[in-house]
Formats: sequence, structure tokens, C-alpha cells
Amino acid sequence: MLSLPSSNNDNKDSNIVDLLYHLCKENEIEKVRSILPYINNINIINTIQSSSGSTCLHVACYYGHRHMVQLLLEYGALHSIRNLRHNLTPYEEAYTDDIKQLFVQHRKLFSNNNFDYDYIEWSVVGDDLLGKRREFRQAIDLYKNYDNHNLVSKLLAEVIHYYLNEYLKNESNDAGNPEDQITREQIETIEGYFKEAIEKQDYLTHFVKAYTLTNCFYKVLNKHLALYILQYFDNTKDFSSNYRLVNCLVHIVTLLIYHPNLPQYRYQGICYRGMRITQNDLNQYLSNQHILNRSFLSTSIDREVAEMFAGEGQQSKMRYTPKNHCALQYSCLCQYLIKQNLTAINIESLSSRPDEKEILILPFTVFKVIAIKQNYLNNPTASISIEIELEECEDPNDNKNESENSQTSRTSSLSSTSDDIKDVEEYQTFKQRKRCLY
Repeated sequence: MLSLPSSNNDNKDSNIVDLLYHLCKENEIEKVRSILPYINNINIINTIQSSSGSTCLHVACYYGHRHMVQLLLEYGALHSIRNLRHNLTPYEEAYTDDIKQLFVQHRKLFSNNNFDYDYIEWSVVGDDLLGKRREFRQAIDLYKNYDNHNLVSKLLAEVIHYYLNEYLKNESNDAGNPEDQITREQIETIEGYFKEAIEKQDYLTHFVKAYTLTNCFYKVLNKHLALYILQYFDNTKDFSSNYRLVNCLVHIVTLLIYHPNLPQYRYQGICYRGMRITQNDLNQYLSNQHILNRSFLSTSIDREVAEMFAGEGQQSKMRYTPKNHCALQYSCLCQYLIKQNLTAINIESLSSRPDEKEILILPFTVFKVIAIKQNYLNNPTASISIEIELEECEDPNDNKNESENSQTSRTSSLSSTSDDIKDVEEYQTFKQRKRCLY
């Protein structure tokens, strides 16, 4: 058997990670097979190797070592860790269908694991998405009564208590990409904004301040929204294990959607979003395809700001396959035409980063893909590889709903304290009913 290096614990673990990474890269499967049973700390298999910024599973996928990938998956290698240099999961680094199929098979065997994933589905793609959007809005109608400060305070207190101080703090201790993890100090800063939202009765302002901080909160929140928010609306899924997480995410989104001051910041017109996308992401953008976003979309009025986030002129530094040099990720610029009143808000005056001139597109918005330009096909040195034009799909019911919401807001402002108590009791009953359903 291949002997393991010996020294103090930290150095020993680091040496084992380096050794395993090298063996996985060289496809020394028998040597890896002989080492794995003797590793006491199984987290070593999911540790990012310092010089490469990737895990053992990343390098095995990248170089197409199918049997090595299978072995690592059997020993508990996580699917969801992103490498440091390219922000890709092992699945996204794999360029052969047989390796991707291994992930699909492994996912079926361990379908009860909600916290590990091959890639994030940021959008819903399909037909009649306006109908689905209406279903979402109807399911969260309870939050229309925003003037009830007692109820809002209870919902935000739950977000602080569970989502920030329990879920995020526990998640920060887990193995994963350090760039995607939020520190305890950052969580305390976010908590301060949510507490101010309660004290000053202004959730919109303080949420935007927290969301636009230069830390990981917006990344972490959007990841959780993409992974879990739709479970709230799906009667076929049992999400009792993360019931409180899903409800906190719903609170965060819907208290913003129904905030009475939202119309002051509404935005209609063109905005731009720059991002780096994988082939898996690109496959969702087909001409005339309808797309509904699960999470917030940060865009800008300023095209140059979006191009910077896309990695303008950086395509040559992005990830390519090792053999035939095919791109695994692309610089992408999306142009959105916002047509409805309360789909997007201009948060430049509220933002912690006003220079980005940010337009925030709210979750559950439906767009149609109008055009796709794959610039890299004709010009490999193009500053932006892919440009996508999207136009919002208009829902005729929205104008009617806005009028009703306005009337509801005026009526609720005259409500008595006893009405507030009644609404809180109704909310608690509603929560209990949802718990029984799932």
C-alpha cells in the first residue's frame, strides 16, 4: 500500500490533499483506491487543493477520468463545491456525457440530499409561465396587508432568528467554496440592517442596503432562492426538513414585493446584466423560449457596468477543455426590456454601491428570449462572447391587481389594533395549515 505522509495534523491533511489531487489528475485509480479507506477525516476528499483552487472531483471531471469520478462519488465527494479560479462545480467542469451521466445516476440514488447539487437552476423554462407566475402571486396574497407592523415584525424576527443566526451560521461551518461562504461578522452586519428595518418600519430601504453590501449575502440569498423557493408552491414536494428555511425565503421576497413604497422606485425600460455562464446555462436560452427567474436579478442602466461583470475581454482567461480547447464558460451580456410597473426597481439611491446604477428585477418575472448572438463563433476574440436579448411578457391581470392592492393598502391603514391581532392569528393558522400539507 502507498504510505501516507506523516507530520502534524494540519500539515498531514494538506499533504494528503496534495497527494490525492495529483493521483486523481494522473488517473492513478488503484493508488487512490488504496488510500481512501485509511483517511480518517473524510472532509479531506472535499478540500480545495491550495495551488489549483479545485477539489479532487473537479480535476477528475476536467480530465475525463470516468472511473476515478465514480470512485470519488462513492466515497462521498460533494457535487456542489465550486472551484476558486472559475467558480464551476465538478459537473460543470465535465465535458463528456458519460461523466455527467454518473452525476445524474448518483443524484437519483441520493435524492433525499437537498443540500448538494450538480448545478443551480436559476430559472424555470417552459410554457404558460404567466399562469405559473399568477399562481405564485396568489399563494403569497397574505403578505398584501403590509401596513400591519405587528405581523411584519414577527416575520422579520423569524428571518433574523432562523435564517441569519441559525441556518447561515451553520452553513458557514460547512466545507465548500470560501468565496460563497458568509462570515459571522458579515451575518451580524446583515442582522443589524434587518433589525433597523423593524425599528424604523422600513424594510425596503434596509433590505436593499444589506443586499448591496460588498459581501456574500446577495450571492448566498440568491443561491438559496434558486434552490428552495419553489418548494413553497409545490404541493407534490415534502420539504418538512427545511420548512423554516423556505418560509424565511418567502418572507424576504414577498415583504419586498408588497412594500407600499415600492412604486416610488419602479423602473420600466432597458437594463443590462453581465455574467459568466456555462453551456448548461446557455442551453436554457433558446429563441422564443419563456423564462421565469427564481431569484433576484441584479442589472444596471449602464451597459458598461454590466460588461465589466460579464468579464469583458476576458474570454481567453476562462475555462476550456484540456484536449480540444472548447469553452466551458462564456462572457455573457443580457439585455432586458422591462414593460410592467412593479417588475423591477431602481435602487441606485438606496444602494450601498450607487455607482453600479442598479436595477433590481424581482423574482417570478417572465421573459421571452428575443435574440441570441453567439459572437465567439465568428470572432473568438470578441470582448463579449454571447449577447442575449429578453423582453418581459405582460400579464393583463397585473393592472387589475395593482388597483386592488392600492385599495387594500388604503383600507388597511385605517385598521384597528384588534384587526392587527386578528391578522397575526390568521397568519399563524395559515402557517400551521401549510405545515400539515407538507
